[in-house]
Amino acid sequence: MPRAIGANCRVHTFPETVYGTAPGGNWRRLPFLSIDLGAEQPLLDNDIIGVGANRDPAAPFLDTVTVRGQAVVPVDLVNIGHWLRLLLGAPTTTGTSPNFIHTFASGAAALPSNSIEIAYPDVPSFDVCAGVRADTLELDFSPTGPATATLGLIGQGSVRTGASGAGTPTSHALTLFNKAQGSISRNAAALAQVTGARLTYANGMELVRTIRADRRVEGVDPGVTRATGQITVRFENTTLLTQAQDGTAAEFALAYTINGNRSLTFTLHEVYLALAKTPIEGPAGVEATFDFRAAFNATATRMMTAVLRNDQAGTVYA
Repeated sequence: MPRAIGANCRVHTFPETVYGTAPGGNWRRLPFLSIDLGAEQPLLDNDIIGVGANRDPAAPFLDTVTVRGQAVVPVDLVNIGHWLRLLLGAPTTTGTSPNFIHTFASGAAALPSNSIEIAYPDVPSFDVCAGVRADTLELDFSPTGPATATLGLIGQGSVRTGASGAGTPTSHALTLFNKAQGSISRNAAALAQVTGARLTYANGMELVRTIRADRRVEGVDPGVTRATGQITVRFENTTLLTQAQDGTAAEFALAYTINGNRSLTFTLHEVYLALAKTPIEGPAGVEATFDFRAAFNATATRMMTAVLRNDQAGTVYA
């Protein structure tokens, strides 16, 4: 009997019409680097005494089911839009073929859910996680390497079967961004001397636990959003240091750009910097690392905007 290997595994997903109910039809196959989404049901110790002939414990019992995990995915031109939809909600799409602009906004009152099937065809085993919502997104910016994103996922339930429920999955052509295409700007001006940056967005998801015969959670509700991170720069001027000292806000944008019509940009409309040291750690260059937090901006009417420019019509992410 063949053993499961990662190279043969697949991830299929599709939006749900009814929360926690896997949809029919043909799902989408999405590229990934790793995923550990799945169901866990811990055993709890039974503290009852007096049931045996000695001090040995009584049998343990199963607690509630928890479905959660992380997916590490490539940041590409098309497929990343499906993850952004799960994280932020459906975008507003403008433009005309072949140049469309998909605008995703933070803070939506309600967020969609997907069913995600993790396929192990070698076994065969197909794990369908339903009621999945995206809680977090992490992006790292550096001068070199592949561009990847890490998503924190939380679901309602999981069912394993011996056959796929994803129909005949469809897929998009893969056009990857890389970190060399990255850029960071402050108040619409390029920020120089940046050696690295990290952005973390969180929906503040809360597991709603109720009394249910199937031991699943009732749902996953969004809470207060957060956008935090770090920017590391060579100490060339006092622009960021002055902003941190003054406690003022600025708009920051982190982007990957292929050309004017093919890009992905995350704009944080009101960013505050924590005061950072400028340590001298030897004869090499001096760097400063600024922690940041974003807030709701009254002019933009949101904290963060993600804009994806590609050749896909708005129906793809509807």
